[in-house]
Amino acid sequence: MPGHRSGQSWPDSIRTRLASLDTTELAATDDLHQPTGPALAAMDLAAHCFGAGRTWFLTNGSTGGILTLLAGLVGRGRKIILPRTCHLAVSHALALLDIEPVWLEFSRPVSTDPLGFLPVVAVNQIADAIALHPDSTAVFLTSPDYYGRCADLAAISLVVHQAGMLLLVDEAHGAHFAAAPGHLPRTALASGADACVQSAHKTLPALTQGGYLHVSESLMNQDPRTAGRITAALRIFQTSSPSFVIAASLDFARAYLEKHGQEQIEKTLVSIQDLAMALWPDYLISPATATPVRGEVRDPLRMVIRQREPLALPATQLALELSLHGIDIELSDLTRLVLIPSLDQPGHDFERLRLALSAWLKKPQPDRPASDVDVLQLEQHWLELLVQPPEMALTPGSVLLEPVDTEIVPLISSAGSVMAQAIAPYPPGIPLLLPGERMDQARLDLLLALRDNGINLSGVDHDSIRVVV
Repeated sequence: MPGHRSGQSWPDSIRTRLASLDTTELAATDDLHQPTGPALAAMDLAAHCFGAGRTWFLTNGSTGGILTLLAGLVGRGRKIILPRTCHLAVSHALALLDIEPVWLEFSRPVSTDPLGFLPVVAVNQIADAIALHPDSTAVFLTSPDYYGRCADLAAISLVVHQAGMLLLVDEAHGAHFAAAPGHLPRTALASGADACVQSAHKTLPALTQGGYLHVSESLMNQDPRTAGRITAALRIFQTSSPSFVIAASLDFARAYLEKHGQEQIEKTLVSIQDLAMALWPDYLISPATATPVRGEVRDPLRMVIRQREPLALPATQLALELSLHGIDIELSDLTRLVLIPSLDQPGHDFERLRLALSAWLKKPQPDRPASDVDVLQLEQHWLELLVQPPEMALTPGSVLLEPVDTEIVPLISSAGSVMAQAIAPYPPGIPLLLPGERMDQARLDLLLALRDNGINLSGVDHDSIRVVV
């Protein structure tokens, strides 16, 4: 990311004129918060392209879009159903809006597969949660996840709507789905979602922080107040001086997707397939060489690579090795690499990747000390704790938004402490502990093991964390 490949995906007319696009609300440029002219036309074109009833441009990323979506369509003091595997922005929305989370339950052991660390939410989990909490306002899901795995939103939307609730989707990694419905998963809106947020910069040639907030046509027709509520919330969570440069890149990304998207996606799929065949059988590469688990849907453009034999070292070491070849990995967990090719990624880039991976295979790999934790066992333990909520001593809002006394303590001695901020191993950047939750010994042991295996711990600074006194 971002998907414009350092500007290589843009024509000279944009690449050489970025500074001139940095303007403000003028008669010729319109007002992004109250569009009536070219900005409105650009958003209307985006709504048509993505199958929305209405689209808003986001210039501070999906984070602002998620906050806007929950504020505008759920509101303060409500209850929503969601998995623990949501973006950190969701926990901030819970705090700001005093929303009560109903965490989805996963049966033990939590299932995963070699090419996807995070569990995919199933329709029966949603139905069970709705039965226990019929007073919830909405169901909030992430689809696709970081590994390109998609929930069955069509089936889930039927259950959610039968209960009179809204289905809201963080579709940050799926902005490209609309371009090639025959090759890619159906979009959240096409699957029945009421609204979704997309990060254009992740897979499209848009600037970082560029995103779209889409509301379905059916919701717009059912509730005429929807547009006004979203617009009012966006004014709160987006700057009063939104970037016209980012907005212009969003308009270009939409136009590029409509004109070249399907052709470029088809070319990229061929390149991924060729790479998978060239590296077979040493590597598993999603999705060309993978059989989906239980018929689940994957984004075929999300390249998940895993060495067939378990690595002696975590995959984070392989990511560092590839960086020496000028290959930047989107994320590497303990056993996998995840790469996001741009829509116009040239074929020679895939060849560079093949050569670098082949060279890694030929290098002597050190034996892992017998005393070290097995990465596969560590990964399974991580997953189990990730979806299992710890004890909540205080609400996130009371910790983040009210005056509380905090102190810095060494991570290693933090068992029993109440978190003053989220702790999120990155990748994939999903909180293991939220503000107000209590550190237990199992999570502490996990964090120490992840740290020792090259996983960055957001919220941990120099092996210390901030806790509530």
